[in-house]
Amino acid sequence: MHQEPSSNPAGNHNPRNNPRQHKKPTRRSTAPTQHLQGSSPAAQGQGSSAAGAGASSAGTAASAAAAQGAPGASSHPAGPHAAGPHSAGSHPMSSSQMAAGGLTPEQAARAAYEEYAAATEQPYPGSATGVHQGASHSTGYAGYAATNPRVNPARKTTEQAAPYADYERYTHKPKKKASIVSIIVAVLILGAIGVGAFLYLNPPTFNTTINGMTRTVDQGTTLGDLVADGVVTPQPGNLVAVDGEVIEQGKGTPFTATINGTEIDDPNTPVHKNDTIQINAGTDIMEDYDVKKVEKKPKQVELGEGAIHAIIPGESGEVEKRTGKISGKTVKEVTKPVVNNTYFKYNAHTGDDKVIALTFDDGPWPTTNELLDVLKEYDVKATFFTIGEQIADYPDAMKREVKEGHQIATHSWDHASGSGNGVDMTLMSPEEQVEEVTKGQNAIVELTGGEAPKAFRSPGGNFRDDLIWTVAPYVSYEIGWNVDTEDWRTPGAQTIADRIMSAKSGDIVLMHDGGGPRTQTIEALKIALPKMIEKGYKFVTIDELLAYDDAKALAEEAQAEQESAE
Repeated sequence: MHQEPSSNPAGNHNPRNNPRQHKKPTRRSTAPTQHLQGSSPAAQGQGSSAAGAGASSAGTAASAAAAQGAPGASSHPAGPHAAGPHSAGSHPMSSSQMAAGGLTPEQAARAAYEEYAAATEQPYPGSATGVHQGASHSTGYAGYAATNPRVNPARKTTEQAAPYADYERYTHKPKKKASIVSIIVAVLILGAIGVGAFLYLNPPTFNTTINGMTRTVDQGTTLGDLVADGVVTPQPGNLVAVDGEVIEQGKGTPFTATINGTEIDDPNTPVHKNDTIQINAGTDIMEDYDVKKVEKKPKQVELGEGAIHAIIPGESGEVEKRTGKISGKTVKEVTKPVVNNTYFKYNAHTGDDKVIALTFDDGPWPTTNELLDVLKEYDVKATFFTIGEQIADYPDAMKREVKEGHQIATHSWDHASGSGNGVDMTLMSPEEQVEEVTKGQNAIVELTGGEAPKAFRSPGGNFRDDLIWTVAPYVSYEIGWNVDTEDWRTPGAQTIADRIMSAKSGDIVLMHDGGGPRTQTIEALKIALPKMIEKGYKFVTIDELLAYDDAKALAEEAQAEQESAE
């Protein structure tokens, strides 16, 4: 490991690390060494100047020379070049010369070392730069004695790089390229990790729950394997004929199964760790068969009793005749149930609501506006069953009925005139029956601009047998009544009023708006309406009354009750 350069500015004194070593100057020679130019006043003939040449600002040699009275001793500036014992180019001094100069051998030796040190430009021990720079330091022999005499301090020259100047070059570690061996090792490690993860997620054997018991199975085991290996032994189903008779045992499905609650049909389905598996007995398989489909048409059914007569159209059903290819047996199976055409009679179920429907037949008539005035006075809504051929004669009255919120429906075109004897449509041909209904509806549509009303009241209340199904495509409800005031007989206003007031919630009251004078009917309304209103009754149209019930649901209910009774 590299170390930082020494903080000692004089260099490292270890001889092994010093790039340049110097021999220790001899102290036995009394001859002066070669002098540098201008190094001492001795060049001017002052022989005693050798003592002064060794002196420095802090040198002890100069002090010693001055103490002996050497004439050449003087104080010099700090630094190796400030003074010297001889000038450049002088010759070595002899013993007699040194004696003549008054120098002892000790002093001469000191002076010789000072000259040598100055000539080689050695830094003083402890100097930060190798140059005096005006700092006080020990010079001469005293400085030499303070250092290792065997090693001269390193010096810095312009040609020589400072020690450890390229330190980074030695401390920088280049990146090593991955070797093939390292790559192979890394791949093997990653492979081992991958294999370990795979084995953890897909262990060769694992536990699972089969029919409530914990079992250890191999990876890749299927439901079929569990049965084939005898882990579970479900009873297989049978092959059966179209009538359910067993043809061959054990030829049905081998088993039924669920995994975690989900039904599984494929026996090749694999099981997994911690699955909850339930394997049960198989199911029967029916033999192949030929199919012949037969349409079953709906019948006409009449149910119930009441003033509202709902016509509920039916739907054709479908029956399959299956003939087994193995057994040869034939069976019938209903694939689509038939829905019968239903004529369902019922009364409105209004619950706690006290509502009554007032109806008026045979209008419009000259007295229709007077009747409308009474209804308007008591804010009562009613339903008018009109004669189609009369509508064109009273357009204003009809429009007023619509404007004031009353309902308009048909009572036939001409009240079953002709073959119907003016009262019974059942005596008419099917074509005439349809015409009575459709022409009456069209007269209303032409005047009001609305849709053809689906409510209808047959003349004389005669609505039965084939008439029902003949007009069923055009009519949804045939409306009867719960209270017949027989006002057409003109029994008197009070009698008519009493009959009106006998009505209960959900009832339909029959009155007339034509076919003769209707003054008694109008007077009866003036008597009955305020009293009924005072009792809390509200008067509604037929459509509002029909909205209280689901006629189809009621009919299905009644059908079920009838079948159970049979």
